[in-house]
Amino acid sequence: MRRMTWGAGRVSHKPRLDGMEQYAQSRPVSVAIVDNDRMALMALSSLLARSGCTVMWTAQLGTATIQRCIRAQDRPNVLLVDMALADMTGIDVCREVRKWAPTLPMIGVTAYDPDVYRDAAVAAGAADVISKDDVSSIAAAIRALSTSQPSDPASSTQPERSFALSSQQAAIMRRYADGRSTDEIATELGVSKGTIFSQVARVREKLHARDRDEAVALCRRFLRM
Repeated sequence: MRRMTWGAGRVSHKPRLDGMEQYAQSRPVSVAIVDNDRMALMALSSLLARSGCTVMWTAQLGTATIQRCIRAQDRPNVLLVDMALADMTGIDVCREVRKWAPTLPMIGVTAYDPDVYRDAAVAAGAADVISKDDVSSIAAAIRALSTSQPSDPASSTQPERSFALSSQQAAIMRRYADGRSTDEIATELGVSKGTIFSQVARVREKLHARDRDEAVALCRRFLRM
């Protein structure tokens, strides 16, 4: 498998930069990038900024990227995902992000042959996989995918989650996070299972969670339970 390089001759090729600059006068598009190669992050950020994109944030770990994409206000217009990360594959990142942000456009990037990853990445939710060397194509893909997206992710109509839990709700969710059963929680707190079910339903409503498991996962992430 042939690895692409970040040689100076490639990134400074005049026709390539001219192709990027044609987008610079267009509406800014926010992007986020996850890549375990710090130099690649810096290069992509700089080159995409020249193309008119705004780099909202960067990450070097897949897990950090997934956590950022849970919150609607932290989601960019387009997410760039390196296919080979240190803690998980880029394909796994796309799959997990898709669960939390079904409409977030994602583009896979790689220093290797894109064809190796393309089918699996598209199946996981990415629009395409593009060589990191081909910044013009990356910029063009970002523009194409962002045309139907709101210019500000925080202004989307997705409901905001409230983590203002009552002391009883927090106690219940903390015990679920620790792996206790409903019967065990009822005994420990001296309440009925009906009370627990009612409180969990209220927590789910506050967090806009699909089910109890998602509510527990959100509490673990944001309330450090």
